[in-house]
Amino acid sequence: MRWLAPVAMAGLVMLPRLASPQFGLLDDGLTLQTGREVIGRWSSTLHLIPETGRFFPAYWLVYSAIFGLVGVRPLAFFTVNALLLAGLLAMLARLVRWGGGTSLQAAVAAVLFALCGPTIESFYTLSKAEPLQLTWIGVSLLATAAAAAKARRARRAGLITLAAAALLFAHATKETSVVLVPISLSWLAIESWAGRERGAWARFAGTYVAVNVAAAAVFAALRWYYAPLGLAEGTYTRAYALHPAAVGAALFRISAWLARDFTFLLPLLTVAVGSLVGGRQALRRPILYPCVWMAGWLAVYLPWPATFEYYLLPFAFGAAALAGTVVGDAWASRSGQHSVTRRRVAWSVLGASAALWFVAIVNASADARVQLAVDRANADLVDFLAGLPSGSRVVVNTRVNEYLLELPMHLSQIKRRSDIVVEHVTAAARTGPPATDAFVVTAEMANKPGPTVRVALDEPGVRHDNTMLSAVLTGRAEPVYRAAQHAHLVELALHRLLCRATVSPLIDATYCPSDRGVIDRRIFSYGWQVHRLIRPAADHGETRHDG
Repeated sequence: MRWLAPVAMAGLVMLPRLASPQFGLLDDGLTLQTGREVIGRWSSTLHLIPETGRFFPAYWLVYSAIFGLVGVRPLAFFTVNALLLAGLLAMLARLVRWGGGTSLQAAVAAVLFALCGPTIESFYTLSKAEPLQLTWIGVSLLATAAAAAKARRARRAGLITLAAAALLFAHATKETSVVLVPISLSWLAIESWAGRERGAWARFAGTYVAVNVAAAAVFAALRWYYAPLGLAEGTYTRAYALHPAAVGAALFRISAWLARDFTFLLPLLTVAVGSLVGGRQALRRPILYPCVWMAGWLAVYLPWPATFEYYLLPFAFGAAALAGTVVGDAWASRSGQHSVTRRRVAWSVLGASAALWFVAIVNASADARVQLAVDRANADLVDFLAGLPSGSRVVVNTRVNEYLLELPMHLSQIKRRSDIVVEHVTAAARTGPPATDAFVVTAEMANKPGPTVRVALDEPGVRHDNTMLSAVLTGRAEPVYRAAQHAHLVELALHRLLCRATVSPLIDATYCPSDRGVIDRRIFSYGWQVHRLIRPAADHGETRHDG
């Protein structure tokens, strides 16, 4: 029965996605292609894309195994996501209980994590590393906690080995797991300040430092052997650098996401600080441990030039644990055995946090609607292109982005149409008039919220592409496809208040649109149009390929 609640909650959260499962145009095609190539050649995951400077073989290994089990079935992939979410909810609740929390505190933590924005984007899309990364980390935390309890030596050794192996898989899923080393050291420092209050907590902190250092060392050795490029040398990792301007801009983006999705933490943090200052020893660790965790998972992304919502999934895990602890304590403080002042404070904090959590829920709902609309429109486009005549040429009239790389992989891996050639509009212009049927693909988008889930297109770019469409459609052309998805959205954009208090070099313009206020209601529209270029009569009379 203890597992039924997490499964039910994950099922409810994932129900809209399970009812409308589609592969997305951000990495899913590459995941399918790599999965097909890796099956039977599992060791090849150690040698993938070394020029980027990245080394994450466990990511490729797990997703390739999923592909091997379920094939090209998006519903099956999202079912795996739902199971991963259920597992994380169960682990979060168990960790809160292990830390001394009540069943109410564990339940609140699970609900907050299940319904937050980072969870929506991470689990409503495929090919994200964060769900797998956090699952491995959760296993390591539970195994270390079990080893810290009074257990037989053999069982303890087995649990520690499991924790170290899970952490190695976490590192090999996404390299940001290295932040667990300073996090675990900080936890050990907390225990060193605890004085005589040692025991299971001290054993947990000491053991977790040891397994973290061991796992990080093994991962570093593997990376040095199989992908011996420094961060500054990789085509991808070179962007990870501690430049003041980049860090300042990242601070703004992270602050904006926190204001959008986690403002409900503010009154809870106020109470948490008060509890620490007031000397409430029972809450010291359940408050300090998540705070250290949250700070670490924010700091690791400061040197990176982009901040997407799903990056905050590990942060959300710690934030949910902290919030569940404080909410549960405030709820218990309403009883008559406490002073009038404490009861009033408890009611005030609960009311303020609930109101601000409503803001987060509205924004998370908007994220889900945007993600579903974008994926449906993209899948509809792929379905149409898959029905084109044999040997057709598809010209993508957008700025160069991931969609240009993903479209041919979706056509070849999902639709088995590797005969269709996909190229960017600039390449098509250089090659001249098409010798085969050519179809120009142009996006349409309006009222995209900002920020929201990751979409490779932006409105200014889409408007520019549509302006240039007439120049692309040289000669005769006819529209053959046009479809869009629409979603009614409400934004409660508290993060836009930061735009007025931030100096211009640090502001990301997409977070601060000038035509929108803190409360905004619009219809988001996203879709595609396709034009067929009609060849001159002389060419048109040549052999046609009707597929």
